[in-house]
Amino acid sequence: MRRIPLSASLALAIASTVGSASATPEYPGVIDATLNAMCGPPASRCLICHTTARGGQGTAEQPFVRHLRTLGLTHGHDPSALRNALNLLDENWDSDDDTEPDKKELRECGNPSGDDLGAGPEYGCDGAQLVPLAASRESRSPAVAALAIGLAALLVHFARRR
Repeated sequence: MRRIPLSASLALAIASTVGSASATPEYPGVIDATLNAMCGPPASRCLICHTTARGGQGTAEQPFVRHLRTLGLTHGHDPSALRNALNLLDENWDSDDDTEPDKKELRECGNPSGDDLGAGPEYGCDGAQLVPLAASRESRSPAVAALAIGLAALLVHFARRR
């Protein structure tokens, strides 16, 4: 009988730490908004900054992003730092030495770090689905998380009783 209150307490404790999502916009969307481009997918746009189409921590090492770091871009999700770095980017800077300036390539949905972009992964950088910020916040509910945790705790409880 003690496991039900313990399971319920655990579920409530976890649910109380679940807040609203504080997701930041994906960097390709920030690039588009800052440079007045309308590129959207493909998700392989991660290759503008990352060494793999999946993106992920520690892979943002392409020539373009290395230059943006000299302009104040920091690691992590900081859309304002990306906007500021893009605004400081010289109109004639060419990270990949292909004679096309980075800003022009970005406005034309190209890759200022090298090869043209392919289709990439279906769900965007690091496996995350690219969705608008408002939609991602609305789709995550602490009540749904608490319910899922509570149901999982009950399932574990009844499985152990058998």
